[in-house]
Amino acid sequence: MAYDQETLRRIREGRKSFIAMAATYFLGVFNDNFFKQAGLLLAVAAGQSQLQGTATWLFSLPFVLFSAYGGWVADRFAKKRVVILVKFLELIAMMMGAYGILTLDWNWILAMVFLMGFQSTFFTPALNGSIPELYPAVYVTKANALLKLVTTAAILLGMAGAGFALDQQWIATDIEFGRWLVVVVVLFVSVTGVLASFWVHYRPAPGKRPPFPWSGPFESIRETYRIRRDPQLFLAICGDVFFYFLSLLAVLVINKLGIDQLGYSKTVTSILSVSLMVGVCAGALIASKITSSDKWNHVLAPAAFGMGGCLVISGLVTASAVDSKLLLLLLVFVGTGICGGIFLIPLTAFIQVRPNADVKGRTIAAANFCGFSGMLVAGPIFSLLDRTFLPSSSMIILGCFGIIGAGVFYMVVRKVSDS
Repeated sequence: MAYDQETLRRIREGRKSFIAMAATYFLGVFNDNFFKQAGLLLAVAAGQSQLQGTATWLFSLPFVLFSAYGGWVADRFAKKRVVILVKFLELIAMMMGAYGILTLDWNWILAMVFLMGFQSTFFTPALNGSIPELYPAVYVTKANALLKLVTTAAILLGMAGAGFALDQQWIATDIEFGRWLVVVVVLFVSVTGVLASFWVHYRPAPGKRPPFPWSGPFESIRETYRIRRDPQLFLAICGDVFFYFLSLLAVLVINKLGIDQLGYSKTVTSILSVSLMVGVCAGALIASKITSSDKWNHVLAPAAFGMGGCLVISGLVTASAVDSKLLLLLLVFVGTGICGGIFLIPLTAFIQVRPNADVKGRTIAAANFCGFSGMLVAGPIFSLLDRTFLPSSSMIILGCFGIIGAGVFYMVVRKVSDS
C-alpha cells in the first residue's frame, strides 16, 4: 500500500517508540508464558492436571472484575506511567511465583497467576491504546501484525523454554535444578522488563477526565451493551471472545495430550504448543497483507473453519496408529495457528481504531472483559473435558465447535454487511 508523505512521516516517528513498547511487551509476555507453562507442566506431571483449569480462571478473573478500572486508568493517566507501575507489580508477582516453583506450593503459584492477571488488566488497555497514538489509522493493522510477531516470538520462547528448562539437570541439587533455572529466568526477565518500561513513549493523557467506574464489572457490562449499537465493533469483540476461548482450551488440551496420552517429555509437549504459535505468527503476516482496519470481516468464517478443521484432524491423528505422528501433529497445529492469526489480527486492529480517543481505553477494557469472561468459562469446561474424555476426543469436540462457529460468523457477517 502506498502512503502519502505525512503518513510516512508519522510511521517513521512512531517506529522509535514502538521498539521500546514492543520490547517491554515482549519481556512481559515471555515471562507470563514461561512461568505459566512451567507451572502447568509440573501440575500435569504430578497428576494434578485439574490445576490447569484452576489457573485459567484465576488468571481470567481479574479481567472480569477490574477491566472497567483498567480502562479508566488508561483514559485518565499517561499510558507510560501505567506501564511502569504494572511492570513493578509483575516483579512482585514473579517473586511470589518463584517461591511457589521452588517449594511446589500450588497456593503461591496460583496466587502469582491471579496477580499476573491483575497487572495485565491494567497493562493491556494502556498498551493497546498506545498503538493508534503512535501510527495513522491506515497503518494500525500492520503495526498490530508486527506486534503480534513480537509477542508470538515471546510466547514461542516462553512455552518452548519452560519445558526445556524443567528437563535440565546440569548439577545435582536438593531441589530439581530445572526448577531453579525457571526461577532465575523469570526474575531476571522481570527486572529487565521494569528497566525497559522507562523507555516507553510518553504522551500526555487525553484532556477529558472520565468518571470513575464505581460499579466495576457492571460498568463493563453496560459498556458492552453500549457497544452493541455499533454492529461491526460488537462483531469484532464477539470474534475476540471466540478466539481466546477456543485457543486457550486447545493449549490446555495439548499439555494433557502430550504428557498423558502420548507420553512425550515436557520439552516435546511444549514444542507442540510452540507449533501452534509459529502458525499464529505466519497467520499474522498473512492477515497484514489481506486485511485492513476497514476491510476485515471477510476472513472470519474461513479462518474459523480452518481452525476447527485442523483441531478435528489433530484429534484423529492422535487417536490413530499412523507413523510419524509427532510430525503430523506439528504440521496440523501450525495450520491451526495460521488460521488463528488470520482470524485475530484484523479483530485487534478494528477494536483499537474504531473508538474515539477519549473512550478508547474503556472500549478496549470492555473487550478484555468479554474476552476473559470467555476464558474464565474455559477453565471449568477444560476440567469437565479432562474428567470425561481422552485429550484426542477433546480436540475433536473443540474442532467441531470451531466449525459451528465458522457457520455463525458467515451468517452474521452477511447480515452486518447488508445492514
